[in-house]
Amino acid sequence: MIDKKSGIAYEQELVRLFKDAQYTAFRLPGSSARSPDILAGDRSSVFVIEVKTTRGSRVKIRKSQIHTLLKCAHDLNAEARVALRFIDRDSSWRIVKPNALEIHEKSYSIDYNNACLRGLEFHELVSNELQKRFQCNQGNLSV
Repeated sequence: MIDKKSGIAYEQELVRLFKDAQYTAFRLPGSSARSPDILAGDRSSVFVIEVKTTRGSRVKIRKSQIHTLLKCAHDLNAEARVALRFIDRDSSWRIVKPNALEIHEKSYSIDYNNACLRGLEFHELVSNELQKRFQCNQGNLSV
């Protein structure tokens, strides 16, 4: 299990990655079931993100946290994402949509293999968003 101080450090790392990719991003202090961990966006994409790290091969997330994530994303017209870091397996972030999670009675979960198959690495997420913007801008060009 990751302690709170380490968890905050991982959230701050992800915020820095978004900022380096030219997004406005910030960590929501005191996040828990009451609010997601990170908000990040630019003019065309806004993400509400729940961050989870583990030393194991599976991440469990309380249902209340996912419900809060989805409500917040809906209210802000943003995209809900779960950022996963499997510390002992991989140094990269895996970003998944909430529908990639397995549903259990009191929680959601995802294992490392499914996170790799169903998610994106951080650079893929921001590259996909840049590509979408480029395609939209191409349609607005006049020759």
